[in-house]
Amino acid sequence: MSKNIRPKGRVGRFVRRTVLVLSALSALAAGGIYLLLRASLPTPEGRFTLTGLSAPVKVETDAQGVPAISAQSREDAFLALGFVTARDRLFQMDLLRRQAAGRLAEILGPSLISTDRLQRVAGFEQVAHAARQRLPHDQQAVLQAFTDGVNQALAGQSILPFEFLLLGYKPEPWRAEDSLLVVLGMEENLGWTGESEHMASVMEAALPASVYAFFSPTLDHYTDRLLNGPLSRMASPAIPGKELAALLGQAPAEERRAEGILDTPLPKGSNGWVVGRSKTWDGRAILANDMHLALRVPNIWYQAEIRYGDVTVRGVTLPGVPLVVAGSNGKVAWGFTNIEGDFVDLVSLETDPGDPGRYRTPQGFVPFGERLEILHVRGGADQTLKVLTTLWGPVMPDPLLGRQVAVRWTALDPEATDLTLMDLDQVSDVHAAQALFNRAGGPPLNALAADSQGNIGWTYSGKIPLRFGFDGSVSRSWADGTRGWKGYIPPQELPRVVNPPSGFIANANQRMLGKDYPYVIGHDFDHGHRAHRISERLAETGKMTERDMFALQLDTRAEFYRYYQRLALSLPGQGNDAEQDARLALEAWDGAAERESEGFALLVEFRRLLLEEIVAPYMAPCRTLDSKFRLHRAAIDEPLQQILNARLPELLPHRERYRDWDTFLHELLMQAQHNVSAHHKSPERLVWGEVNRVAIAHPFSSALPWLKAWLDMPAEPVSGCPECVRAYSASHGASERLVVSPGHESGGFLHMPGGQSGHPLSPHYRSQHGAWVEGKVLPFATGRPFHRLELLPPGQAGTGEES
Repeated sequence: MSKNIRPKGRVGRFVRRTVLVLSALSALAAGGIYLLLRASLPTPEGRFTLTGLSAPVKVETDAQGVPAISAQSREDAFLALGFVTARDRLFQMDLLRRQAAGRLAEILGPSLISTDRLQRVAGFEQVAHAARQRLPHDQQAVLQAFTDGVNQALAGQSILPFEFLLLGYKPEPWRAEDSLLVVLGMEENLGWTGESEHMASVMEAALPASVYAFFSPTLDHYTDRLLNGPLSRMASPAIPGKELAALLGQAPAEERRAEGILDTPLPKGSNGWVVGRSKTWDGRAILANDMHLALRVPNIWYQAEIRYGDVTVRGVTLPGVPLVVAGSNGKVAWGFTNIEGDFVDLVSLETDPGDPGRYRTPQGFVPFGERLEILHVRGGADQTLKVLTTLWGPVMPDPLLGRQVAVRWTALDPEATDLTLMDLDQVSDVHAAQALFNRAGGPPLNALAADSQGNIGWTYSGKIPLRFGFDGSVSRSWADGTRGWKGYIPPQELPRVVNPPSGFIANANQRMLGKDYPYVIGHDFDHGHRAHRISERLAETGKMTERDMFALQLDTRAEFYRYYQRLALSLPGQGNDAEQDARLALEAWDGAAERESEGFALLVEFRRLLLEEIVAPYMAPCRTLDSKFRLHRAAIDEPLQQILNARLPELLPHRERYRDWDTFLHELLMQAQHNVSAHHKSPERLVWGEVNRVAIAHPFSSALPWLKAWLDMPAEPVSGCPECVRAYSASHGASERLVVSPGHESGGFLHMPGGQSGHPLSPHYRSQHGAWVEGKVLPFATGRPFHRLELLPPGQAGTGEES
């Protein structure tokens, strides 16, 4: 036995030594990687010589890493902005331009080919190039200065951010067109409604006309009250019972639950409101704006304060773009929300029966144009894509209802994209701001403004199509010339509201105009619950301060779900424990979507199942006609609640299984209880925070799961819901919260998820995140300077210069 033990001891000692050596090597390797990453952090202080500066520029950063830029000229200020933005957000900037241009597969591999192909069909690269040629001289000058700043930051980085090191590539120099690509990418994110038109076209073709109209409401009752007064009761269309019953009877029972048909569109809206002198404690006007977008690491916005001459502008910028998107210049404060309008048309093409290479136009049949795109693929062969083009726009890869369709879209018109909004830094009042909004290019948006004289206003910004012959809700042929666009709505004919009697203006992506407005803006505006709640609070509150406005941004009341609570509690019980638990949870609900709100998760799941079991089956013919069909209607609760209120026997789902509606609804409620309990640590106390958690990830964390804790924001419980003023849902929500009164910037607030820096080792990578989760204020104006950069023109450098 001793002979057998001795070798084992030697092996054990060898293993221990090997483990120690490997651990030491791993520690050295980890230490080396850490030192490399530390070395890639930009130095927070120093002197830099920058070509293109006409005079020295001072950049001071505060405790949150927000730069305050002081320059003598506008061009110098934006050159400095390009320089500091690239130092903090270079990889994000590179991703934004690549995503819009369709060049992600070059660095990320074959899995991004399909995404790139769609972007190449759109042709944003060509649009950006043409749009740049059209820019007026002053915009060209600022854009070039910004570009020079970015490239000098890039040239000065001896060690690139870690993402470039991991992927093994060096970013190309920034081009002026790249800034416009970033703008176009944002316009795509906010304004692409092709799926909605595709959906509506399939519904129109597959469903009886009365059913299509019933499930396509243009208004919800909250928006109706906002437009027509609190006592308004809009008339709902009659339930097409006969047609709906026929649709239910057409499919076998096992097919009546149409899996995957219902879609919850990702929030791409915002909240914005302004209050005038009659609503505040001292007569000032105040703006509040929180823009709802996909939440990511780093955040989509970059905060900055820019001073030149007698101009001081503060707020958030879009990395890669030389303008302040939302903020204040001391005289006017401005913010934006998405219109949720319709700026896309899918033009149904009539091809020549004798020559499929030609399509019909008002001038007769003409040949398709062609554009070749070469897609470079990391780890794969290059791919060649042939894009067909028409006089209306490029041809989509997939047909619609058996026909090819071309895309007519404001984002594909170089005339509709510019940087006019950069001139907001010098507007002096609401009227001047509205005139600028109305002539600006870029994403069509609701634009809200407040000025230092106490005035408030709302209007549209961006180019909005002037259609003729149709409303744009479904795909139509334009071949005979009776349908199309006649350019854009003239700026002087866009709607404006200034100083309404109520003393406030609020938009949360709902419809803002009644039927008397002569032009089509959109069809599927967002549900009016958020806007109604905001307006309700503003109407009942006087002598408001910035803190009151910020508190409203955090409002989590969810009266939208009261209907479903009352419905569930009205159902006759069967006396079992699960039912009793559900009833206790529903009765405990406080009407809000706070982290500790009990019962709310059950209501959300109950509503989801109701939509799946009651609405989705009627869409089965649409799935038969188009296998990719998905239903997403903002006001879908209107027809759902009509059916539930009527409870017509012939519309009872699964009549072979349920004797009546109460039995069906009771089982659905129990299914919701089961689903929610399965995901709760404490099923006896169903709190919203166990379901609603922060999910804000770095683009690399899914591929590098061992780095998630380092790269991602903590998965903490968070208050809010999609229907709440404090909007949050599955990594979408408030990308910033801004409150400011022009001329009183020191009393304003601004925070955002994550932080200023895109570098995980920076103290500013997540420095604002806790305030965002907990709803705590951070100052709008930059604070006491912690670090200072001196940017010098060539020939004016002193000791300690870097370049």
